[in-house]
Amino acid sequence: MTIQLIASRSTDSGELRDEVKKLASRKVLRFLDAASYSPYLAAARVYLENPVCAPEHVALYTVSGWDGDMPDQPFVPDGTAEDDARLSKHILEDANPVVWLRMLSNNALCQVSIAEGFRGPNAHFVGDAHALGHAFAVAAEDLRSGAAKLALVVAFDTADEDSEKPSGRAPTQAAAVSLAAGGTDVLPALFARSDVAAARNESALSAMLSCLEAGAR
Repeated sequence: MTIQLIASRSTDSGELRDEVKKLASRKVLRFLDAASYSPYLAAARVYLENPVCAPEHVALYTVSGWDGDMPDQPFVPDGTAEDDARLSKHILEDANPVVWLRMLSNNALCQVSIAEGFRGPNAHFVGDAHALGHAFAVAAEDLRSGAAKLALVVAFDTADEDSEKPSGRAPTQAAAVSLAAGGTDVLPALFARSDVAAARNESALSAMLSCLEAGAR
């Protein structure tokens, strides 16, 4: 079975809230912040660009070297049992749970799947170009097995200087492809591009942009 490229999409980096507002409801926007805007936007748009099947048959895989971080703590514990207990209470009881949800690296995957109705297999991979190659392989197997009729693969990353920041202060850039069975087989080219990027220790985003620049040829 061959795997064809259905559509591709990339986003700018930086503040994308206004763009996301065109696709997401206010309820969904409440759960998104800087780190999630670009992957949410890339996933939604790459599907809408050529929706060859109903959303319930769409698989979604996201890949990023950004692994989230704790929200800014209200104080720095001094190491005493009392301070540790106070911080634990803040984390478990006092803190707004929405803040903790936003910081998860799979948050964009969850929110866009809910909003767009994607019901196929999904997973988030933390890693670089190696992880992107793995995501391509898993997506291809979904298509071959019939677990999905369309597979979206989204790579996103922060700038180096933002990689250790909490999600609200870690803007990202994203790039995505949608894949389906049949047509001209692009899978060898996707693997080749991701392998070259992996050998250079490049990020998942850099590898995906290379795939897009080459038109997955």
